[in-house]
Parts: sequence; structure tokens; C-alpha cells
Amino acid sequence: MVRILVLHDHRAGKAAGLLARLLGPAMKAPLTAPPADWSDVLACVLVLAHAGLTAAGLDRLARTVPAHLPVALWLLPSAGAEERLRAAGEVFGDRLVLAGTVPEDPVALAGAAVALRRRLFREASEMPGAELRALVMDGLAARTTCTLCTGHGDEVRATPIEYLLLDDRLYLFSEGGEKFAHLLANPRVSVAVYDPFVSMATLFGLQLTGRAVLVPARSVEYGRALAAKGLAPERVRALPVLIHLVRIDLEEAELVSSEAQRLGYAARQRLRL
Repeated sequence: MVRILVLHDHRAGKAAGLLARLLGPAMKAPLTAPPADWSDVLACVLVLAHAGLTAAGLDRLARTVPAHLPVALWLLPSAGAEERLRAAGEVFGDRLVLAGTVPEDPVALAGAAVALRRRLFREASEMPGAELRALVMDGLAARTTCTLCTGHGDEVRATPIEYLLLDDRLYLFSEGGEKFAHLLANPRVSVAVYDPFVSMATLFGLQLTGRAVLVPARSVEYGRALAAKGLAPERVRALPVLIHLVRIDLEEAELVSSEAQRLGYAARQRLRL
């Protein structure tokens, strides 16, 4: 399994544990006991108290982390941290993809961790883009049901719903309801498509992000979706409730697939659509 390694000093163990949870799949380890085998490590995140980050300490860190791995550095907030971060930039050079202090606000910390995780896994996607896109779209075409996640403010909803794949976009027919209230306030959505777990040899899971668009009922696009679904327009219009159509324009996909492994790549892949 490809993972992120979070290395920490004795004062930063709690922060490192939290970050490992947000960045996962990840493992944390003290600086005094780095792994002997780095072969499955995607990137190294250093979480440290700046007081011990001397010039000699930085040199030791640079030698500890294999030269091919990207490095992110988070220092516990304290006076003098900025100077240490500049020194770290000189030592690690282009390998340093992030250097900053651990945000004290939970929302800011969550946002920073998600952004870092996405960057690291996106850069680690070994599968060529066209091949990965085909694997994602073939997986969607072979399945018909998803979980649509919508929300705004403190309100969230996860809706199991059938979908149709047309022109690399998802179409969902619905009678309406709470999800449409969320979409009115926030068109951003997340979609999960997955198979029940049987074994590590048959993994398939997709997490998609995108933007929802309401398709007008008498539009050509609505008619195309009806035809692809095998539904007659007059039959739909005769129903006792309105049938709405949502199109989801996909923006990003995170795939976990045993098929990717069989093709010689990492099981976890990320793709911008």
C-alpha cells in the first residue's frame, strides 16, 4: 500500500497523530525510529517543534529522508519558526512542497491537510492519464448506482440513487426533495460508486467531486437522457409527480482499484477530469 509517512519529534507526537489521520493512508513514527524500508512511502511529512531544528538537525533530516521523496514540513507554532522554515527551504530545496506552522484553528488545519493530501496523491498517480481516465469511465459504465452527497451550512445528505453515464457526465433522475434544497444553495457535490468488499483482489471504489446542474425538463438534453434510459417522454409527463434531471459535471476522481494493481500501478489513483 502506498502511504504517507509522518515523522515527528517527542514534542509533536499528538499533532503528528492527527495529521496522519487526515492524510491517510499514513503512518507516523518518531524521528529516532525511521523505517528501514521506504519503498512504499509516497512522501514524508515532518512535524516538529522548531527549538530542536538546528542546522545540524536539518542536515540529519535531509539524510534520513530518501532524496527522491517530496517533503512537507510543519512546525508547532512558536516564536522563531519562520526563520527555521527558511533554513529548511535552503536545505531541502525543490523537494520541500510545503513549509509552515501547524494551524491552530481546526478548520484551517483540515483545509491545509486536505490540500496537501490531494497534491501528494495526484503527483503520485503513476498511471498515464488516458489509461486512468478509461479505467474510471469503464468502471462507471459498468455500474448504475451511486451515493450522492450534498450539503450546505450544517445540513448534509447522502442519497443512494441510480445514475446514467453519458458523454463522461452523470445524469440522475429524481422526484426532488432535500438534496435539491442543498443544490440550490451549493451545487458542489461528491459521489461515491463502489462494490461490496469481497477481497483485496476485487477492490473497486470511486470518490468523485463535481458540480450539479439542473437540466430543463423540455430540453434536448433531457430528452437524450430519457432515450438513453429507455423512457418515453409522454409516459414521464403522465406521472403524478414532476421528474427532475440533474447533470453532474465531474471534476476529479479518486480511484481504488485492484485492476490498477494488475496493470502494474498503485491501487490508489487520482485524476482531474
